[in-house]
Parts: sequence; C-alpha cells; structure tokens
Amino acid sequence: MDIIKHVEVKVGLLFIVIAIVVGVFKQSWLIAGVNTMPKKEKEKIDLDYLTKQFGILFGIFGLLIMSSPFLFDFLNIKYEHRNIIMPIAIVSFCVFLILWLNVIKKNRIYKKNESDCSK
Repeated sequence: MDIIKHVEVKVGLLFIVIAIVVGVFKQSWLIAGVNTMPKKEKEKIDLDYLTKQFGILFGIFGLLIMSSPFLFDFLNIKYEHRNIIMPIAIVSFCVFLILWLNVIKKNRIYKKNESDCSK
C-alpha cells in the first residue's frame, strides 16, 4: 500500500498543517467568522483559547483522517463504501466543531468579556 497515493492522507496532512498554523502560531484569521469580525467584537473573544481549541480539534481530526486508510484496510471496507464514509465524517466533524466552539465552549471563549466588565 503506497501511503501518499491515498487522498485521505493528503487531506489529513492538510488538516494537521492548518491545526499547527492556527493552534501554535495563533493565526486566527484562518478561522471563518473571526477574520471578518469587527475589532470591538474581537476584543470580547479570548483568541488564544479559541485558536488552541481549534488547533487541537483539527489536529485530532487530521490524525483520524490520515489513519482511515489503515482502518479501512483492517476492516476490509470496500472503496465504494469509503467514498460514502469520508464525506459523512467531514460533515459530522464540521457540525461537531461548530457545536463545540459555539455552544459548549461559548462561555469560555467569551469569558474575556466578562472579566473586563467586572472591573
């Protein structure tokens, strides 16, 4: 099995590179919505925490996508089924990312605003 020929490995590497750029180098302009946000709104957000969470989630998902060819081969999943599973996995990840950052971790991301208001 030639690893580099798999599209999943290339997509996984892309996700890991994005995770490193956003999570480690704090390039929040790559996050949709943050790049078009007015400056007053950006001041309310803890960008360090947001980029860290985004980088961690993208890194984990990139590793899962990269390991998917091995998992598919181990479970003897046919190529026809792989073409169905991968788009479902990517859409599910996007929905999870939106829910995680906008619902579950919303209070932590906007916590910077609350501490500024109490002064």
